[in-house]
Amino acid sequence: MLVIPAIDLSRGRLVRLVRGREGSEIDYGDPLQWLERLLAAGAGYVHIIDIDAALGRGDNRGLILEIVKLCRRAGVTVQVGGGIRSYREASQLLDAGVDRVILSTLLYLDENSARRIISQYGADRVIAALDVAGGKVRVRGWKEVLNKSLPDVVKYLSSIGVVYVLATNVERDGTLSGFASFYSRLFNDFQVIVAGGITSMSDLVTAACSGAYGAVVGRALLEGRISLEELEARRWSVRC
Repeated sequence: MLVIPAIDLSRGRLVRLVRGREGSEIDYGDPLQWLERLLAAGAGYVHIIDIDAALGRGDNRGLILEIVKLCRRAGVTVQVGGGIRSYREASQLLDAGVDRVILSTLLYLDENSARRIISQYGADRVIAALDVAGGKVRVRGWKEVLNKSLPDVVKYLSSIGVVYVLATNVERDGTLSGFASFYSRLFNDFQVIVAGGITSMSDLVTAACSGAYGAVVGRALLEGRISLEELEARRWSVRC
């Protein structure tokens, strides 16, 4: 299972949100300095979320493109999400060198654009965000509940050709409360990247044993609960 470090951006800073709540940001400083440390430790994959774009309060597009450029130079895979709500925005990022875009609101509320992106760029370059809280899928910066059951959402994702799913336990995200899997069917139908609450190497092993393709780690890595040195020694991969 891949271990994927998170870089969440707000107002040009590296932050983490607690349970996706606006105003709960914890500031961790300069994102470029953190990226430099990740690259020095041999990270092969980086997960970038534009918090401001997700919450509809501006964006960090210039900074994201700078990070993408540095990652491409280092041969690092980049996935980017947060507020990508049109075909144009998704295509601009993909054409600029982003390896995979993470889509949520657009994917569920604009099926035609979702199908067009997958058809034009390939399913390998699209990740469906499944942000779940209280058993319900959240959209529009985690503020609104999607009017579909989780099983229906899974059927829909399969029907439009989705291969990769980012499954986030919103209630645990940014809390350091430990990993808890949900809805095991996902692991049968998709390549699943899990996120939310991962605190330790033990959590990463649990995620790997659940069948996850990858795991996004944010606060635990920033605060040293999971060390860059150990992940470098493991080549950013964990086995069950």
